[in-house]
Amino acid sequence: MRKSNIDNLWSLGFMRICMANFLLFASLYMLFPVLPAVMVSRLGISTVQVGSMFLVFAVGMFLVGPFHAYLGDAYKRKHVLVYSTFIMLAATVGYLFADTLTKLLLLAVVQGGAFGLAATAGITVAIDITNSPHRSAGNMTYALAARLGMLVGVGVGIWMLQLKGFSMVVYLSALCGIFSILFALRVYVAFRAPIGIGRFNIDRFLLSRAWLPALNVVLIAFVSGIVIPIIKDGDYSATFFLVVLVILTVPLTKIFVKLSQHCQRGTANTTCHLAMETGILIGIAVCCFLSNNIELYSMFEDGSSIEKPHFYVDFQLIYKIIGVGIIVALLFYFLLTRPYYKRRRVR
Repeated sequence: MRKSNIDNLWSLGFMRICMANFLLFASLYMLFPVLPAVMVSRLGISTVQVGSMFLVFAVGMFLVGPFHAYLGDAYKRKHVLVYSTFIMLAATVGYLFADTLTKLLLLAVVQGGAFGLAATAGITVAIDITNSPHRSAGNMTYALAARLGMLVGVGVGIWMLQLKGFSMVVYLSALCGIFSILFALRVYVAFRAPIGIGRFNIDRFLLSRAWLPALNVVLIAFVSGIVIPIIKDGDYSATFFLVVLVILTVPLTKIFVKLSQHCQRGTANTTCHLAMETGILIGIAVCCFLSNNIELYSMFEDGSSIEKPHFYVDFQLIYKIIGVGIIVALLFYFLLTRPYYKRRRVR
């Protein structure tokens, strides 16, 4: 039974780790559309201040990256995935108790670091349980599971906020994270002896050969990120840009994989993942910077209410930025990324 986990791509172990990844991203992205308006309302801070939490989240992702290779070598990679996911969930629940901007930013950096570590550890586990001929396809499938989780998470988070309020969004997010842990625990990963990697190692975190495509992916993901807050405010047509990002995930991941040398496919996938997350987080932050907050409450006949704060967004300005972003991303791809990829690809 254990041997079958590495016999082919669609093994039970690989499907479990993909489901764990799907739920990990769904858990996180339930929060992203609703956190800005809720935190502005609860903490009495500006939209610019709440937007900064997403930049701090991105910083957290990169802070832990250089230590990922050492942790994955010195400890069981599956345990790194599970424990970092658990820390991410603890930070998620912490949003219910955040009452100052400082606490909010601390939670964001902890959650960002834990998420970055969990996502990269999951990529490593997915490669470990897939045999060599299927690893490129495995990278793309695993990345697609993440983006589908993003899409579902955004939709469910907005729906739950409107139905039951912010607290239920947090509880549901935590529940998805718990199920992600349970799926990960059910994956068998063969023992690998430590090879003595240094505590600080950037080579297995970022693929230097893919720096130009990474910048292009940041631009592409920015367009998807900037629409996430406005989807919550009723512009559901903006979901189209998230769907486009899901569709582009496989070909974009393929570019990074084909630029990687032997045994660098995991690093390639990690680089693509980080570029996407960075673009999305910058996009959300920019949308917050351009927004104003209005507090709304949904009142019921019995006098009870559900907190439904939202942003006032200049939709015309946002869509002008989206238009410019699309043009810049396309020009960047055809003038820079595509020629660079054709010249440097090794697979």
